[in-house]
Amino acid sequence: MAVAVNPSYSSLNEAEDEIRLVTISPCTPRGSLIHCTLETVSLRAFTAKYQTFASHSSSTGRKQVLDWKQAHSPSKEEPRFIWGDYAALSYVWGSPTDTRLIILNDREVPIQANLEVALRALSTRAEFHGSYKLWIDALCINQLDIQERSHQIGKMKMIYSEALSVVAWLGEEADSSDSAIALLQFLSQADCGEVLEQRLREDPEYLGVGCWSALHELMGRSYWYRLWIIQEVILGSCSVVLRCGRVSIEWSAFCRGVGFLFEYLWTVKDGLMAKERDDPQSVWSTMSLHLVFRDLWALSRNEEHVGGDFLSFGQLLDLAQSGESQDSRDKVYGLVGMMEPVVARNVVADYTLPAYKVFAAIAKTYICVYGNLDPIREGNSCGTSGSPTWAADWTWTGRIRHSRLVVDIWGPFWRPKGMPPVFRSAMQYCASGNRVMDASFSDDGLLLTCRGFVVDEVDGLGAAEEGYFSWEPGSIRQPKSDKNAYISNEGVVEALWRTLISDRVAGGVRANERHRIILNMPSNFHIADMQFRRLGWTWLSNQGGYYFRWSRWRLANRNFQLMGKPLDHYFSEAIPDNASEYDYTEAYSCNNRTGQGRRFLTTMDGRLGWGTDNMYGTRENQIESGDKIAIVLGCSTPIVIRPYGSHFRVLGEAYIHGLMDGEALGLLELGECKEQDFIFC
Repeated sequence: MAVAVNPSYSSLNEAEDEIRLVTISPCTPRGSLIHCTLETVSLRAFTAKYQTFASHSSSTGRKQVLDWKQAHSPSKEEPRFIWGDYAALSYVWGSPTDTRLIILNDREVPIQANLEVALRALSTRAEFHGSYKLWIDALCINQLDIQERSHQIGKMKMIYSEALSVVAWLGEEADSSDSAIALLQFLSQADCGEVLEQRLREDPEYLGVGCWSALHELMGRSYWYRLWIIQEVILGSCSVVLRCGRVSIEWSAFCRGVGFLFEYLWTVKDGLMAKERDDPQSVWSTMSLHLVFRDLWALSRNEEHVGGDFLSFGQLLDLAQSGESQDSRDKVYGLVGMMEPVVARNVVADYTLPAYKVFAAIAKTYICVYGNLDPIREGNSCGTSGSPTWAADWTWTGRIRHSRLVVDIWGPFWRPKGMPPVFRSAMQYCASGNRVMDASFSDDGLLLTCRGFVVDEVDGLGAAEEGYFSWEPGSIRQPKSDKNAYISNEGVVEALWRTLISDRVAGGVRANERHRIILNMPSNFHIADMQFRRLGWTWLSNQGGYYFRWSRWRLANRNFQLMGKPLDHYFSEAIPDNASEYDYTEAYSCNNRTGQGRRFLTTMDGRLGWGTDNMYGTRENQIESGDKIAIVLGCSTPIVIRPYGSHFRVLGEAYIHGLMDGEALGLLELGECKEQDFIFC
């Protein structure tokens, strides 16, 4: 909660899209209070010139603002509104108990310290005074008025996407932050990445001393872990300017620099920082780098060029996990601007509701708007918010974003250099065929009743993950059934290699016979690397720091019994001489994606698959032998469920080979399964 700034706010006229904006008096003397003015304006009060421009424009949001700026530069001298124009501030609130005073409308008011520092820095440039104003959430929203907060959250997309610019305040200059920004500025313009990588291996100080450690510290700042910055930066896209103390960098240059680091310097970055710190154990914390490269860059380019491709329900959950919020309900409300308008219109921020009801309500909204039950794929019983198991808990930390099929696979062959990853929203499976959902909700929105049928039962379970780096062999549950749904031994072999990569490769395309080579992926990197180097495969030979995901999974599950034989029996250590690095990289990367947050399993009818695994949590509420595998009409994947009195609990989605593309409907027609109503709680 922000500091309560001024109790004398007048009401805003929602019909006129009124907001409040701040002007900052320039050049505040050191030691004196910052002077600001807060006024109410309408986002509909356009100048005649801008009205004419907008009426002839086919673009909206950020794209329209960019078109205006290009046609009327410098646009601050030709404002869009009769009262002037505005920018929006993106920053970290910080501790509510750490406050400083400012003068706001001739009154002394306390604000949080980080905001005061930002305002002081902005006052030195005399930019936000006169007709050019600044939108700041803590000052421009009456934080004590719950109804106003709810309405203004609904306007966040408009406020940030239509701001002339977005100022991202990273904080004061510290830890050589200026050299970190200079490094990213250099990398954003660099070419010949392979040459630079080799030069840095030979001379770690080639680009300066301390810059790599400084970049690590800059990316570790609290700004990158604040949930609200996600939509603020994305909606601002190329109009974002990042400021750290007196130094600034444009968002597009910042992203290109981070992208260059990913593309060319990823395998050397740890060594460069360790050298600077004289600590061989020093490694990068990369969460914020992944956030920028895999999410913010790609999504802001969408906003800039095509007006925004909207994320799926699951991708929004991944973004929610990337950031922190003081209020767990903001996991939903803080991303409304990223939702498709038809969804966003149905989301009204209501801070009187407990978080579990907010999570149930947004799942229900997605189900009703899109007319399918795919949102229940994100449900499970491992969350702690108390939300129904069919409704995703947006605070659950066990969700693994790199495991999604919509994410570009890892490797050098599938994305042009200098470009962010691509988001894909196409549905990859259709377990319930063309059957539409038949669903209803209880009056309180906490029970979901839907139509479907039980098709199988969990039997054997492979080793459970214990975090990202290890598996627990003692958690294996050996299969009891001797059935083989794939008829022959060769059928089992095909089912195994397809299951290991979820039967989907680059672009969501179904796997084919060439991906069988996953069974020829050596079980440890020493054996693999000798063959990679012999074949001249450079990318795979650089995977020494990541190959453990494959080798440790193989080791932990080597004695898992698959159709009466240990799992290791199905693999070979030899890579054929005529093998393709493209094929091996694709299979390796798809397996890496498949194995994260999932647990290998077999079923009572002799099928192979994966179930959701809480790799960062406890074994409580995890999938167990005897749990049911259901096909829910209108859901694209099977769901693992467990009886709970007269109801059922959702344990998570599953990949079950042979049930992913509507095959189970044939069993229904043969009478081997029976439709029923499931009441999920």
